[in-house]
Amino acid sequence: MGPVRTTALMATTLAAALSTALSTAVPAAWADGGPPPARPSAAARTITQQAGHPAIMYPGRLYTVAAYCPQGTKPTGGGATVEQDPVSAVFIKDSYPDQAGNRWVVRAYNDSGEVQTLHPRVVCSTDPTIGYEIGPDKPLQPGEGNNPSRANCGFGRTRFVVGGGIQAGDRTFASETSIGNGEWDAQAKYMDFDPDAPPSFVRATAVCSATQAEVRASSTVLLAVGAVATVHVECPAGLVPVGGGGDASPDVLLNSSAPTATGWTVRATNKGFSDRDGVFAMVACAAP
Repeated sequence: MGPVRTTALMATTLAAALSTALSTAVPAAWADGGPPPARPSAAARTITQQAGHPAIMYPGRLYTVAAYCPQGTKPTGGGATVEQDPVSAVFIKDSYPDQAGNRWVVRAYNDSGEVQTLHPRVVCSTDPTIGYEIGPDKPLQPGEGNNPSRANCGFGRTRFVVGGGIQAGDRTFASETSIGNGEWDAQAKYMDFDPDAPPSFVRATAVCSATQAEVRASSTVLLAVGAVATVHVECPAGLVPVGGGGDASPDVLLNSSAPTATGWTVRATNKGFSDRDGVFAMVACAAP
């Protein structure tokens, strides 16, 4: 106990001295209630989640929902879940951060014959280094699903991908929105098979930070043709999700992708013709 107590006393003394030094170094304007430092300390950063207003989805229609971050925070991850039917044919078209609106936007299509409810959710951070990079629009021909868009944060060691999203054209639905090799990858399937249909597109957005997140992935789940699977991945103990998503075969479409309190859950449907197609979930985690 002796060395431990001595170390604790030394740490307390050093902390007190540092506090005194910092208080005397603070400009008078701050002490009098003026503006705070432009860059808060890492200890002051927080990560929270916010739910948005749900949307009642009637069959055969496209719906847009959004979840908003409080003032002083920025969106780093998000998505949406479907309430009524765990195997509902609802497919994600867009799931991305809207920097101008300080929100996470999700657009999804109800391809089922039943009324569904779509619930949006966003992860918000006070990290002042959060920024966004948009990848190229990659064209998709009718029926095509294997031309991914990728966005990165400069491949430097001072900015890291901690989340991201996807946007796609009409009748084009997400099969992947996830971290891959230091980038955010977005892939979608153009479900209009008319050869005379106009080209569609897919676009990735990367969420960047000066603080690197810890990335985890679930095992891959294989789906029989027409089958639906739910996959989940947990953050390590003491960490919470910052961003996340799912990675599936081009013919496996995402029904939902959203954070939980401690991880990320994805649901997907195999719309192809192979029983070897699969899906896994991934999550980027940081201290709350």
